[in-house]
Amino acid sequence: MGLGDWIMATAQVAQLHAAVQRPVVVVDRWGRVQWSEIFEGNPKILRSRERGSVRLKNAVGLRPYIARRTKDRFYWQPWNIVPGEIFLSEEERAFGSRHGGRTLIEPHTKAADSNKAWPWQRWQELVDRGGDFVQIGPAGTARLRGVEFVETATFRRAAAVLASSRAFIGTEGGLHHAAAALGVRAVVLFSEFIDSAITGYPLHLNLRHAGAACGSRLACPGCKASMDALTVDEVATHLRAILAAPSAETIAT
Repeated sequence: MGLGDWIMATAQVAQLHAAVQRPVVVVDRWGRVQWSEIFEGNPKILRSRERGSVRLKNAVGLRPYIARRTKDRFYWQPWNIVPGEIFLSEEERAFGSRHGGRTLIEPHTKAADSNKAWPWQRWQELVDRGGDFVQIGPAGTARLRGVEFVETATFRRAAAVLASSRAFIGTEGGLHHAAAALGVRAVVLFSEFIDSAITGYPLHLNLRHAGAACGSRLACPGCKASMDALTVDEVATHLRAILAAPSAETIAT
């Protein structure tokens, strides 16, 4: 769990703010104020409690799509996901626009998210088939051959490049939530770990070949098999489809 959770939280903030027309402060179960770089520039979220503000409980242990978790797995619950909000500064947007107009590709997952990973050689084969791709990440990031790399020291810098991209291709995670928040079309690869009905957005093309979500926090053969079932042909075909569609068109999943 990480920045994607805070992006989802901004959707709850927006809904609460619209209902009460008051600034929102995000707190954990003990009432401690929570802050993320995702909240920077968001006029609806406060850094501290102030008179007239309302509280939204959302933090580790309070994520709305997680029923409970153990040391071995997450147990999911239904969640009506809607895109969150990311407010980029003019400087951030200017940085992103210098590298925009291409498809942002993200072949990496966090170490804790290895059950979501698609084989590296398939990412490389996808690139080798042709296309105008850009990859982002901090210094030292493993890079795909033949793809321009833009160093992004922060997630917000990565989001700025994403905001100016034609599309996004990657696995379920922080950048797919950012793509939805920024209105960027995407092909998103899901493993058996979680169902696209929970964290997949209607404006994206969500690919998943798996049964019931396992939520495993341990190395999972089912997750590996589900990602192996996603072929380069299939991913390439769907990526071409969203790039060919009018920008305002929603791609049916």
